[in-house]
Amino acid sequence: MRIRSLRIQFVPGGLLRPHERVGVAVVVIVIVLLAIALAAGAAGYYFLVARPGTPAPSKGSTSSETSSSDTLTTTSSLTSSTRSSSASGEKYYSGTFQFTLPGIPSGSTTNSTGGPVEYSSVLVGSGSFTFSVSSANESGSGSGHATLTVTTTGFCSGQTSFPYTFKIPDATTILGNLTVFFSSETPLNYTVPLTCMAEPNQVFSTPNSWGYLPVYPNEVMVSSVPETLSPPPSAGISYTITIAPAD
Repeated sequence: MRIRSLRIQFVPGGLLRPHERVGVAVVVIVIVLLAIALAAGAAGYYFLVARPGTPAPSKGSTSSETSSSDTLTTTSSLTSSTRSSSASGEKYYSGTFQFTLPGIPSGSTTNSTGGPVEYSSVLVGSGSFTFSVSSANESGSGSGHATLTVTTTGFCSGQTSFPYTFKIPDATTILGNLTVFFSSETPLNYTVPLTCMAEPNQVFSTPNSWGYLPVYPNEVMVSSVPETLSPPPSAGISYTITIAPAD
């Protein structure tokens, strides 16, 4: 029997088999490609996002910024307008009134027999008014209109009724109280056509002309609105005045 000799040969590249060497090469290539991809991504991020300075906005972002600017401008204008209106605004009020007063013509005389005779008059007025008060200086003005009826009875008698207008030259808020003045009535005077008894079964007429108050009392003060002033009647005088915010 012949014994053959065993030869061991070392191949460059180590102990790896050929198919194992191919696998390692593929892994190396993949790693290199991943490294290139990461480097490219980092460069893109730097140029597109992280680069210093303000990037030029896209068309979409320009529209958004313009819209936001318009909104802010509008809001600012509304705020300024509101403040201006509040600073120089007006508070509006309205009111009604009614009064009954003893008035003129009135008097006393003697008849043909020397006996005392008297005559007297009652004034009844009613109407409405409006006025405003500035919030800047807490004062204002207004106007109104009404009807006055004067009835005279007694030794002399007669009646007249007429419309008139008047002004509110000053309406002022002081320490939270609202004070209103009434004046400048037009016409200034009224006349009652009187018929007086001179002798039994005889009459004569006498001319007369009298002034009057447009509202009684011609100055009122209220601490709040709406408010109605209506004190109990006294000495033939009664009145009711109502003041409220205008609608």
